[in-house]
Amino acid sequence: MSFYETPRFPDTIAYQATGGPEFSTTVVIASSGYEQRNSNWSSVRHRYDVGYTARTQSQKDEIAAFFMAMGGRQHGFRFKDWADFEATVTTGYLGAGAVGTGLATYQMLKHYANGAVTYQRTITKPVSGSISLTRAGSPVTLGAGAGNAAIDTTTGIVTFVADDSESITGHTPGASHQFTTAADMSMLAIGEKVYISGATVSGGTDVVNGVAHTISNKSGAGPYTWTLSTTTTGLTVSGGTAYAYPQAGEALKWAGQFDVPTRFDTDRIDWQIANRSGTGLLFVAQSIGIVEIRL
Repeated sequence: MSFYETPRFPDTIAYQATGGPEFSTTVVIASSGYEQRNSNWSSVRHRYDVGYTARTQSQKDEIAAFFMAMGGRQHGFRFKDWADFEATVTTGYLGAGAVGTGLATYQMLKHYANGAVTYQRTITKPVSGSISLTRAGSPVTLGAGAGNAAIDTTTGIVTFVADDSESITGHTPGASHQFTTAADMSMLAIGEKVYISGATVSGGTDVVNGVAHTISNKSGAGPYTWTLSTTTTGLTVSGGTAYAYPQAGEALKWAGQFDVPTRFDTDRIDWQIANRSGTGLLFVAQSIGIVEIRL
């Protein structure tokens, strides 16, 4: 099965669709009348139907052409849910906490809240050209410069360019790992996180690379010594690069439009002529189901 990023399902047809979010819950009712409710799905799934409405010849042909090109249920495509297709800086989260974690990448989410009860929906198909990002309330430039970011519109993953990076000149493994750099990364302070990549590690499990480490101490004036709350006793570590990415004190938000990744939920469409008039034929199909897919 393939997923086609383009073309999107025709917007003028999607505009008249019925449907929306769907959960799957098993309810077991005891003889006492008490009940146990169990959620079968880890996240919501959206379902739509573009049948029922009478279609003109051109609309029927447009649906038929798209259905044939997708091979019925075989291939996935983008669908615009006109009832829920955008997020604001209030509801658009980057990562579950919508704050920096010391890492480079963040999944786009939409946050739904009803008082203290919340739900976070994973957004995998943002609409290219409609997305804006903010970091600590300031706009983020899309580009390759320090502190810039890139948006993967096929996955909804946002990747930040490091604010700074410095080659690591030495390591001292132990109960609290230490490393040195020739230059400072002035935006990083004690209690914040530094990301390490490219180090050579031997003697045990690699707990150094690909991790945002909490800085427990910082000293020196060139070279600089960084102490991490990471235990590396028994390891031999050399080389690598330290990176500074968004921190917990920085809110990471997005705003813009998104599509739903879907497929047809049928391999067959039964068209019926509903009316014949001087303006041409009108067609109706009892049901043309479209369902969200996990990617």
